[in-house]
Amino acid sequence: MLVQFNFKNYKSFKNEATLDMTATSIKEHPYNLIETKSGSKYLKLAAIYGANASGKSNVIEAFCFMHYFIYNSLGMESVENKRSKKTIPVTGFAFDNDSKNMPSEFEVFFIQDDTEYQYGFSVDQERVHEEWLYYRKISGKKYNMLFERTGNNIECGKRMAEAEKFKDAVDDNTLFLTLTARTKVEVSKTVYQWFFNNTSVDFGNIAFESLISRRISPEILENETYKKRIEDFLIAIDTGIKGIRVEKTKDNENKEAYKVYSRHEIEKSNEYIEIPFDQESSGTQKMFCLFDFLWDVMKKGSVLFIDELNAKLHPILVRYIINMFHAPNINENNAQLVFTTHDTFTLTRDVFRRDEIWFVEKDVAGVSNLYSLAEYKLEDDSKVRNDATYSKDYLSGRYGAVPLLKEFYILEGQKSGERSRRTV
Repeated sequence: MLVQFNFKNYKSFKNEATLDMTATSIKEHPYNLIETKSGSKYLKLAAIYGANASGKSNVIEAFCFMHYFIYNSLGMESVENKRSKKTIPVTGFAFDNDSKNMPSEFEVFFIQDDTEYQYGFSVDQERVHEEWLYYRKISGKKYNMLFERTGNNIECGKRMAEAEKFKDAVDDNTLFLTLTARTKVEVSKTVYQWFFNNTSVDFGNIAFESLISRRISPEILENETYKKRIEDFLIAIDTGIKGIRVEKTKDNENKEAYKVYSRHEIEKSNEYIEIPFDQESSGTQKMFCLFDFLWDVMKKGSVLFIDELNAKLHPILVRYIINMFHAPNINENNAQLVFTTHDTFTLTRDVFRRDEIWFVEKDVAGVSNLYSLAEYKLEDDSKVRNDATYSKDYLSGRYGAVPLLKEFYILEGQKSGERSRRTV
């Protein structure tokens, strides 16, 4: 379970940004929360709003980079550009000379098996500057060191004594966590696996959307329960599909491939017709692919990050997905959803707690800032009430994080007050 994600000097975020999944003391929607054995409460969901180019996607991308680097840092040296020492694909804040010369920082707090871990690192394109890992039992208050790293100097705590022998093997481009996880150090494997279990999806990326629209999970062939659940899901969201069939075939290179057909009922008969699934609407194809991610995180109780959740989806479908994560009888393993969106239809007190709503706003210097509605202060220094009309107030600019539009004349020579004329 994600507790908190912090990052600094990454793309449009110059200063430290914090996405905190710890529930505040507000009382609305108590079923939207995860409660640990110690009584601490956390959010199942965070919805991030903001104008185009405000940097809200960078929140998701910051976590994606952390995930990527943990998974790939052991091989960074082997893919080094021979003409440059810059091997780590991290992008710092570009519009400030000081920031360009400073490392980027990433840190997560998460709970796994009644233990809370704090893991992070600072890195630039050339090397890892710092890295740290601590833990505490959720019933306790004190964090204990597992390891600390400055440059390539590493100190291990008692619980990671078995990792001592790997200290000299770490290089500038490799995370000690990655190295020790791959060499079977148990604590490192636990942290590494937590990151591996989490999933990121970018539905705003046309290339990625095209890729996942052709993606077919092997489970649809191997697991009858999975196939039945995805059929029930497509029926439940009113796609008109009554069933699916998967056919083995060959691709252009004569390799084994699969083709999906959707089954539709013929009106006024007991017969059905099948059509290739790639002829279904893009929204239906997206929900078909999204089911696989939902199935995976719901089983594992992990975190699903989605950029542009509302892309090509009806607002009611977006609300449907949100409600799946909120519902205790559906989300039995306390999976979490973090997503960006422009969909204000769902931005209501009926759907969200105030601490589940987040905004990203970019200032005149190009610096993005991340903040929660629960902590936002209005002009009179008061906080937003739970009976406010969130969507209306947001669109009116009361919470910030909306585009500031200027009058623009698209045709050359137009002036204020002048109307363009249509020539017949």
